[in-house]
Order: sequence, then structure tokens, then C-alpha cells
Amino acid sequence: MKLSVVIPCYNVEKFVQKCANSILVQKGFDCELIFVNDGSKDNTLHVLENLAIKDNRIKVINQENQGLSGARNTGIENAKGDYIMFVDADDWLEPNAFELISKNFNKEDLFCFSYNRVFEKKSVPRDLKINGVYEAAFIQRRMVGLLGEELRDPSQADSLVTAWGKIYKTEIIKKNKIAFVDTKVIGTEDALFNIQYLEFVNKVNVLNVSLYNYFKVNNGSLTNLYKPYLFQQWKTLYQKISETISNKNIDFQKSLSNRIALSIIGLGLNETFSDLPFYAKIKKISVILHDPIYIKAYQNLDMKYFPFHWKLFFSLAKSKNATGIVILSRIMNFLINKS
Repeated sequence: MKLSVVIPCYNVEKFVQKCANSILVQKGFDCELIFVNDGSKDNTLHVLENLAIKDNRIKVINQENQGLSGARNTGIENAKGDYIMFVDADDWLEPNAFELISKNFNKEDLFCFSYNRVFEKKSVPRDLKINGVYEAAFIQRRMVGLLGEELRDPSQADSLVTAWGKIYKTEIIKKNKIAFVDTKVIGTEDALFNIQYLEFVNKVNVLNVSLYNYFKVNNGSLTNLYKPYLFQQWKTLYQKISETISNKNIDFQKSLSNRIALSIIGLGLNETFSDLPFYAKIKKISVILHDPIYIKAYQNLDMKYFPFHWKLFFSLAKSKNATGIVILSRIMNFLINKS
């Protein structure tokens, strides 16, 4: 079995060597490393070319900037392996990652494993709350959104949807023409890709062990830019998810509604990264809270599962209190950065 590891790169000259080394030392799979230099303006390409000279498992593709989705799609097109794994160029694998994966991987159509969120001062393991082999329909519904008791921890909303921390079957992706949609269209690309991929999967194996390190500090990477049009982009994302799950049961529809309601967390935090004045941030959040799909989502949101602080937050959202959301988002951002 051959594994293709796809690594999109944009201005990561300071990080990509560590990323590459963390993969090259792995044992457990025959692998190829596909680095896609996505129009970097620093010395990323030079670093990659030097890496390729030293190890014939490395393939370097240089292209004009197409964004993270475009770079990943280029990697998919050039993948020769039976399976595909995505790694961001400023992240890295644990030394025993492939060894543990190979011991638990039974050639399922999708294999998921957990990760560490790496901050400047500490590393926080992500508990996926599930472990073992599951029907694809359950994992797909879980990726659409939280439901029932799962709402006790809203931070879990997107814990499973990342493209990294997974092994995909190449044949399923290529046969069904599954591709990442440009983030300029849908804001965040991973959830839709996974939800669409799971349409063609039977079983999913989840290993709740942190084997991937997600570096949350690099402001120059492909995944850490402020998104001024995120609200409109996410509305497009919801529409595409809705189309994908149109023939699913009511739990899928409820989960999507909950995803929409909970997304005010991300939208609020996104505004804290902007340079807009305080009143302009309030105005942007107010527009969101008065949007019909958000009004409906909060009408349907069952808040009985939330701990007090989240009940307060979503009660403010339901009452369209944009000032409160902006203030609490600032506090959340402060606490995240302080950690």
C-alpha cells in the first residue's frame, strides 16, 4: 500500500523543513511526499528543491497562487498512492504516527486520528470524544453539525472536519471527482470536502490519539488570514452542505441548523482579527444576527445542553445583541491568546 502525503506550501520557509523531516522519519507506510508551492514569495521553493535533491520520495510542484484548496487539488491530481493524507506545511507529525496508524488501519475508506493544537506556550490535545469503527452516516452527520448531548461542548463543532488528521482512499476521490472548493467561495474548505467524500464511504475508523500537531501561531500560512467576507462565504457553504444532505433524515437537517447557530463563535472571533473600529464590528455582527437563516437557526437551537457561559453567549445571539457578541468574542480571543 502506497500513501501520498500532500503538503500545500505558501511562505513557509521557516517551517517546512520541520514538517518534511517529521514525515520522512516515519515507518509503517511506503509513501511519497508531494509539496505544492503555491506561489510563495519567500524562499519556500528553494528549500523544497533542496529537500527533493536529498530524498527521492519528495516531489515538488510549483504553481501560481491558487490558495489552499487549489494547492490541495493539484496534489490530488498528482498523487500516485492508494491513499492520500494532507499535511499543512507549518504542522508536523508525531514520531510514531505512521507506526500507530498502520497498527490500527484496516484499509477503511476513511481513517481519522486526533491532533494537538500547538500555541506559543503550550500544546493542547484534541479529544475527539469517539474512538473505533463507525458507520459513515454517523460520522457524516457529526461533521454536518452537533446534535443533542454533543452540544454540551460547542468547541467540538469542527473537531472532526479537518482535512489533515485523515487518510483518504485515492480511488474514491478521483472516481467521484471530489475536490476542495476555493475558500474565496465557501470560507473554509474542509467540512464540505469531507461531507461529500463520506457519501461514498461505508466505514470510518477513528483513532482518538493525537498524532498530528496543528500550529496555530503562524500568521503567514495559507490558513491564518482574516476573512472579511466570511459570513457570505459560509452562507454559500451551508447551501452546498444542504444540497449534499438533501436526501438525509431529520437529524442531518437539525445538525446543519445547529452548525449555523454555533458559527457565530467563528464569525465573532473573525471580526476580532479585523482592523475595523468597534462600532463597525458591531454593525457586521448585527447584520449576521438579523439574517433569516440565523434567526431560524436560533429559534430551533435547543440550549438546555449548554453550560452557563455558552447559554449566555447564544442567548445574546438569539436576542440579536451584537454588542454583547462582539465583547464576548474579544474576551474569548484574549483568553485563547493568553493560553
